[in-house]
Amino acid sequence: MVRRSRRPATCLGWRPENLIASFALTEPGAGSDAASLRTRAERDDEYVINGTKRFITNAPEAGIYTVMARTQPDIAGADGISAILVERGTPGLSLGKPDKKMGQRGAHTCDVIFENCRVPV
Repeated sequence: MVRRSRRPATCLGWRPENLIASFALTEPGAGSDAASLRTRAERDDEYVINGTKRFITNAPEAGIYTVMARTQPDIAGADGISAILVERGTPGLSLGKPDKKMGQRGAHTCDVIFENCRVPV
C-alpha cells in the first residue's frame, strides 16, 4: 500500500533497518490458506480492518505488520486479498498473550487482533 499511496507521511517515518516486521496471514479456522481468510479491510476514507490473525511470528516484537485481508469480498479465493501495512500502536490493533511452545522458543508468536483498525489508503 505504500507504493500506491505515495504519501510522504506514510513512508518517511519508517526506517526498515530499525524495525522488526511480521507477516500476518494465518487465521483461526483458515490456517495459512489465503483463499479462506475472514479478516476484512473495508475501504472508507481509510481501510478499516477487522479480524484475528493466529500464531504470527515476530508479532510481539514487530514494529510493522504486513496484514493479509479481504478487500474485495465479491471476488472468491485469493484474488480478493490485499496486503496492507499496519504500524504497531495503530488504534484498533492489539496483541494476544505470547504463545507458550515446547520448541521454537526463538520464534516468538501471538495473535494479532484488529478491531476497527483504521489505516490510511
